[in-house]
Amino acid sequence: MMRFFRCLCVFLPLFLLPCAGFCVDLEGYSGKSGFHSNAGYQYVSFGQYAYEADGAEQPVLWRVLGPGTPEAADVIDEANVPPRAWGKEPNGDDCTGENTDVYCLMSEYILDMILYNNYKDTDKGHGLNYEDSLMYSTLNESVLHHMFTPEEQSVLVFMPDRGLLGLPTRKGELFREDYGFVSEDFTFWEARRAKGTPYAKAHGLKRIDGHSWYFTADWRRYGSRWIVGDNGHISVSGVDREGGVRLICYVHADMLDSAGGTGTLSDPLRLVPLQQ
Repeated sequence: MMRFFRCLCVFLPLFLLPCAGFCVDLEGYSGKSGFHSNAGYQYVSFGQYAYEADGAEQPVLWRVLGPGTPEAADVIDEANVPPRAWGKEPNGDDCTGENTDVYCLMSEYILDMILYNNYKDTDKGHGLNYEDSLMYSTLNESVLHHMFTPEEQSVLVFMPDRGLLGLPTRKGELFREDYGFVSEDFTFWEARRAKGTPYAKAHGLKRIDGHSWYFTADWRRYGSRWIVGDNGHISVSGVDREGGVRLICYVHADMLDSAGGTGTLSDPLRLVPLQQ
């Protein structure tokens, strides 16, 4: 009998501890689509990247935009070419269903300055597909493997034309009112504005009133791409330019756990892959 009570004393505390092995509770945008850039958002940290001017790293801070299936890049407005259909993707994701566990994350800051492409396509040639650009390979090779461990990469959702780690698109993220944005190009919009990290600033990121412009993955016309201006409106820039990079990724929430944090800007949830 004494042995029974001794064992009970050992195992009982385990049942009183918070349950491990449950997926994290991510929350989409809950405010009114409007002016304040951080109102109504949940914040998480996930992965690690250079932050300080000298390259010292910190956990990457992400804004949880909300649930949703990622759209393809390269939506050519003038030609009215629709996005490519979802199907079975290289990492095994089958996004033909609702995928209620898939959530979109946008980096809160512009993290780096990266060259979009090392040449400029022209109207005499073929339009540059995002997936064929230097930006695509840079983000999905060196940046991806630097930012995320193999275990962290396993929870990412493959985005059509954008890979596991990419730039935002206008219709995919930046025009979605349920993500806190407005579906217009040339409107000043605080929620789309972004500041750069000390690392990005040290590498040449230009600032106006503390904010900077960053690339999107959308096609605009031969030789140029849509960008988000420093005041949150949509503009254009050449594809042979180096520019600010604000990242997008989609994660499977049911494959993630929290190691702490409350989900605020100053105390983000610390996401970790769920232990199998």
